[in-house]
Amino acid sequence: MANVAKSEHETTKNKLTGKQQSDVGLHVKFGGYSCAGIKAENQDAFAALIPDKNERIAKGVIACIADGVSSANKAAEASQLAVTQFISDYYATPQTWSTQKSAAKVITSLNQWLYSQSSAMDMGSYISKQQQQWLTTFSAMIFKSATGYIFHVGDTRISQYRNKQLEAISQDHNCKQGTKSVILTRALGADSRLQVDVHQVDLQTHDIYLLTCDGVHEFLTNKQLKTLLETLSSTPDNIELERLSKTIVEQALSAGSDDNVSCLLVMVISTPNKKLAEIERELRKKIIPPALEVGQTLDNFQIKKNIHASNRSHVYLVEDNITGESLTLKTPSENFAEDALYLQAFTREAWLGSRIKHTNVMAIKPLDSNSKFLYHISEYIDGQTLTQWMYDNPKPSIAQVRDIIKQIIAALRAFQRLEVVHRDLKPDNIMIDQHGQIKLIDYGAVFVASLDEDQEKLLEDVPQGSVNYMAPETLLTMQANHLSDLFSLGVICYEMLTGELPYKPSVRANNNYTHYQQWHYRSIKQHRNDLPLWLDLTLQQVTQANPNLRSQAFSEFYANLSKPNIEAIDEYKSLPLIQRNPVKFWQGLSFILFIFLMLSLLY
Repeated sequence: MANVAKSEHETTKNKLTGKQQSDVGLHVKFGGYSCAGIKAENQDAFAALIPDKNERIAKGVIACIADGVSSANKAAEASQLAVTQFISDYYATPQTWSTQKSAAKVITSLNQWLYSQSSAMDMGSYISKQQQQWLTTFSAMIFKSATGYIFHVGDTRISQYRNKQLEAISQDHNCKQGTKSVILTRALGADSRLQVDVHQVDLQTHDIYLLTCDGVHEFLTNKQLKTLLETLSSTPDNIELERLSKTIVEQALSAGSDDNVSCLLVMVISTPNKKLAEIERELRKKIIPPALEVGQTLDNFQIKKNIHASNRSHVYLVEDNITGESLTLKTPSENFAEDALYLQAFTREAWLGSRIKHTNVMAIKPLDSNSKFLYHISEYIDGQTLTQWMYDNPKPSIAQVRDIIKQIIAALRAFQRLEVVHRDLKPDNIMIDQHGQIKLIDYGAVFVASLDEDQEKLLEDVPQGSVNYMAPETLLTMQANHLSDLFSLGVICYEMLTGELPYKPSVRANNNYTHYQQWHYRSIKQHRNDLPLWLDLTLQQVTQANPNLRSQAFSEFYANLSKPNIEAIDEYKSLPLIQRNPVKFWQGLSFILFIFLMLSLLY
């Protein structure tokens, strides 16, 4: 991490050199300078960090600045804590989380801690009237792929210099009283209900971003700053950035700045710019193994059994020749050697599988990156798919189904906590071992929030998932979230109980669907009259085509699956017959009309 600025001798240093960064599309450099100015103590702080390659791709690069509120007696400590703790905690969040979710969680936690340290004194309308001890402004910018994510509180400022134009891209949270007095209206630690400005900017090569405290930008005009920035060459090294930061600080002091003065410069050297052909070539760089026979060895894994073979993949029971452990090896089918989108999904499955740890999710082991073959290794599950279980148990009890659903929910909650959507939940992708434990497998279709922010990926042009289990919103909008997985779970629950599907089966995704009213739920009573009404209502709600009308949480679905929802039953009984059972209504009406027709013929 870059040093936190506390005196005129401390400046930032990149953790990685330009050469080390050349393996990633996004490449930035930074340099900064800070000093106390005419004040006795420097209450400003800044920090920046370029992490290793994996974290750079998943989490990005951070630069941030803070200016402790001078009226607080722990201003310097608050600013230093803000920049160092934000960076440390941000990189500790799951690599699957989106940038915004990770940063928001960290800032909220940081603010709560600072606020908790403050004394509960006068809570006036302005921060200057409050006597909290830990107060600081805070501005952070996270550079990820080709996007800059801005998080801002207070009157530190982030500005963008592009094409010889300088523009502030954060808004100062202060108000002026009279000709000189400026009152800060927002800061970390000032209010338990913190409001943070959040927005994004597109990054371009040679962009320069200035993170400054008010001791700089209140005393230097845009014209002065632009003149200084024009002195940079197109590819400066860090020393030039640090020197320019120091020059900016010194000019602010010369202009009469009476505050601490700090400036952190970040330059975008390059952004992801791979062409489609390059991305596809990168995905195809590893060899897809041919179909393997028992006794053959791939790297250090010996084939013991062919578990499954299809036109999409091959799955084998293997033994690790080094450890003797029994494992599962999965390879793509050679049929997909030219399908870059499929190969991207296969790679994504391995990436996620090595990061998710849950007893109901198949674990995938990190693979030796030096292997020239494309495959992944996972734990071996001795059991059967849920599809086979349904063949063996054609009319299970509600208790049996509930136990299986409970375990699937536990797995899906683990996905939801990581901001991951399975998107291909179906009986074939659920295993039950000899002890009745559920394992989710085959999650190559997953949506991962952090990876979705990467510009160097292939865009999906078709809905992901299996048509009869896919949520309607996925078909209509190509979008999916945890409610989409909940819909698929409801379909699976329905099928376990009845052997049928709640909606008319389709052979393929029907592109003619245009609205949710085109999905018509079929009561479980049509297939098993012994099942209670409350269960039918539960399944109808969880498989509602419109996600806004669907059960909104896994816990809600499980609660309704565990005991009757009396309110739902009463509401159902109060509906007219045409809404409760439109089929029976129209059958009855048709019968009455038939009787009238026969009577009219007789008379």
